[in-house]
Amino acid sequence: MEYNARTQRVVLGFFLVITVASALRYFIGDIVFDLIFYLQISLALFILLSIFIRFIFVIDENYLTFQTLFFSIPFQKVLFPNQINQIKFKRIGWSTKCAIIQIKKGFNVRIVNFTPSNLFVDLIDFANEEGISISKTKDYLI
Repeated sequence: MEYNARTQRVVLGFFLVITVASALRYFIGDIVFDLIFYLQISLALFILLSIFIRFIFVIDENYLTFQTLFFSIPFQKVLFPNQINQIKFKRIGWSTKCAIIQIKKGFNVRIVNFTPSNLFVDLIDFANEEGISISKTKDYLI
């Protein structure tokens, strides 16, 4: 099954407005060539580009696929059960559930804010079928 997520656009938009307003303060003044101005402009561009990032997570019969789409350019990571050490389930904040897939070689995959919400049930079923160890925190069980 396929699950989708997007970056938190409201938060990024808020940071973008603050960064641009702060950069305009330097631009309106006579300090156009200041290093801080260029850092703020590059930070604003980074925030603007990160608004267009999407994530797709697919649970198939024998493997997991994690895709990051920048505009429509895909960056894909396929995870087979023999590459996965453990899947940790925990909460981030008060109500947001999270799963961290720990991989033997490479970076861990963090699964949070995906829709539909039955992702964690399907991920637990996949782990049980493939014999992958699972750990759940006390907060997650509440």
